Amino acid sequence: GHLVNQALARAPKRVSIYNRRGDPAMLLEGMNSYYGPGPTIQYVYDAFNRERRPSGKADIQNAARVCDYLPNIDFVMTMGMTGGVNPRGEGLNPSLTDRMDFAAMLEQTVKPLVFSAWSQEGLADILDMAVAVRGNEELAVRQPLMILFTQPISPLVIDTEPARQLLYCAEKGIPAIFSSAPTMGSTAPNSIAGSVSLALAEFFSALVLTQYKNPGAPVIMGAGYGPMDFRKGSSPYNGPEFYVSKTVNKELAAYYGLPDWNYGGLTDAKLLDGQATAEAALSLYVATSAGSNMIHDVGYMEMGMTACLELLVMADELISGFKKMFTGIPMDDESLGLDMIDRVGPGGHYLAEKHTRDHVREIWHPELFDRDSFAGWEADGSQTLETRLNHKLKWILENHRTEPLSTEVKKEVVRIIDRASTAR
Repeated sequence: GHLVNQALARAPKRVSIYNRRGDPAMLLEGMNSYYGPGPTIQYVYDAFNRERRPSGKADIQNAARVCDYLPNIDFVMTMGMTGGVNPRGEGLNPSLTDRMDFAAMLEQTVKPLVFSAWSQEGLADILDMAVAVRGNEELAVRQPLMILFTQPISPLVIDTEPARQLLYCAEKGIPAIFSSAPTMGSTAPNSIAGSVSLALAEFFSALVLTQYKNPGAPVIMGAGYGPMDFRKGSSPYNGPEFYVSKTVNKELAAYYGLPDWNYGGLTDAKLLDGQATAEAALSLYVATSAGSNMIHDVGYMEMGMTACLELLVMADELISGFKKMFTGIPMDDESLGLDMIDRVGPGGHYLAEKHTRDHVREIWHPELFDRDSFAGWEADGSQTLETRLNHKLKWILENHRTEPLSTEVKKEVVRIIDRASTAR
């Protein structure tokens, strides 16, 4: 216990993350919430041919470019796998695809990157890419544009590579997310209380490692546990136990004064249907109302097996609405308008009032959710939400161009990957 308490005292209470330009992008503390997709996903729901297929490098690039465009998506994860389900099928060395995944994201967005590495050597090469962007290692660590995401193997195991990577991150000062994800009744007790105890022990083990390697190393606390569906043998992402577990993790992180890692905007559905919309909205609402700092897996379908960029676009609109909900209500004299209420009096109206004009842009207006009359909706082509999302996604992919990397940085990224390939 005393080792854990000492580690908690050493861990930073806030973590600052920057974008590729070096601008502040995320301040992970308190109730600040930031949103992004998920990692290393095997399949993608193709918006053009309407089919589920294995993901590849182009899908990582597309996801990063869409995230770069969407105003309410704050960080980027791979949302695919270089080489797809079978990297060897493309003649790739699977041990090198972590570098390729990171490079594919780096090229297509200026936003911060959350990544996974397959080895400490891969992690070191990825840091070298960040150094190429920043110009030197000191600046790359002082203004981090990347966060490592790694996990234990429940119950109660930190494997060799995650341990090596945690220690490397601590030594260098690279921010790291360590997120336990046991399944109740399978790799954790079949109760929320038992699962939170197990998950907390797993996180504290990582915290002790990092803080005794380098006091003050930035670590973000994650835990997500829920029951198996014993009827199907599956591990769903949605349901009351999952939402409660993520809220409990935020409360514990706040108690310990640490930034937290949550999820939202995801579904267990296989298509973008009513279930997908309901689960994406509810999971986002729970995470946002809890004030979680990093909310990932936006755009996940099929229990984390399939990426859906249309779901990502829909979630962006949901997030904008939730941000409006949780910004608070101004109660100053201008907002109250008591003199105006007295002057207009009973039976009047406020359409012609300057107060109405001054505040009209404060009202939240959706871009994709329909508010028209039936006649207006019909005149506009009777489009469903799914159709509007598909059109919007295709427009982004066809029109948005990310701020490019410099020629020098591109050459250095290629050199790093070639060096790793030669070393193998």
